[in-house]
Amino acid sequence: MVRAERNENRAHASTIDERDHQVLLLLLEHKVLTTHQITSLCFRSLRRCQHRMRELKEMGLVSSFSVGRGFGEGRAPACWHLTKPGLVEIADAKDVRVSDLPWVPDQSYRTNKLIAHRLGVNAFFCALAEASRSLQGHCLATWRPEHWVRTRAAEVKPDGFRRYLHPGGACEFYFEYDRATEARGALMRKLGGYLHLAAGWTKEEELTGFPNLLVLVPEEEREGEVATAFRSATTSLHVSGSLASSFPLYVASEDRLTELGVLGPAWKHVPTDGDRLSLVELPARSRDLYRTTRCLGRYFTDSDPDHRRRISPASATPRFRALPPRHAP
Repeated sequence: MVRAERNENRAHASTIDERDHQVLLLLLEHKVLTTHQITSLCFRSLRRCQHRMRELKEMGLVSSFSVGRGFGEGRAPACWHLTKPGLVEIADAKDVRVSDLPWVPDQSYRTNKLIAHRLGVNAFFCALAEASRSLQGHCLATWRPEHWVRTRAAEVKPDGFRRYLHPGGACEFYFEYDRATEARGALMRKLGGYLHLAAGWTKEEELTGFPNLLVLVPEEEREGEVATAFRSATTSLHVSGSLASSFPLYVASEDRLTELGVLGPAWKHVPTDGDRLSLVELPARSRDLYRTTRCLGRYFTDSDPDHRRRISPASATPRFRALPPRHAP
């Protein structure tokens, strides 16, 4: 069966290009992306993305579904995921066995209760990639999903780890997308896991180099619940005052971030309840250690007569909102 799929994929080899492989790899890594999110990462226009994704679907490399919306909310964007032939295409391109790739087929994407959470996480980072292209010296250099960065004992299971480069440095952060579905106790235990990790960072409890922890919540009221859970966690773990006050926990509401933009001053330092900061104002490391040649969200052009996509210059302006409306998937 796998051999037949490989033969079929070889027949398509001349029509599959660099950008197509990038789309397939993104779906392998992040499971589900909407048409708008794929546009932010790989295309110059939404219409071109829609056309190419339909072609990839006709080849059997991807599949799609739509998540329902309420009355008057408009048509939901298509949600795309990888298929087994698409996985075989990636394996061929990488010259590895299919079993070596981290893919588990899931036929329940459409009804999965976590789909809104997954799409919300992806929306934030696709918006970051889009915003980075409009600013000189900005670059979303790293985007690692949960299964890459969770600790071995699973006491810390972030929704991802990101590294955002800007002229002031390299902002590294764990990301938690909170949809206000967890009780305070669960939220306290989650933050306690990060505090435990930070406590073992150095013997002197110096957190230089420790990634920021960004928690995105639906609305401002939930920010207060995060702050209460954090204080409870520091008390139950007997965290020292110096560590608690210096812990780089920042919270923002989705409503505020949508209004101000993904790089707007929306993030509040929870331990000190300080002024709101933008992502580029958060603690950062030196960016000299990282290259900007492989930034996420690169545009590809369609001008090559051999139909091989080339990376194009950055766009002049961002094209999408930082996040979809809170009620949207």
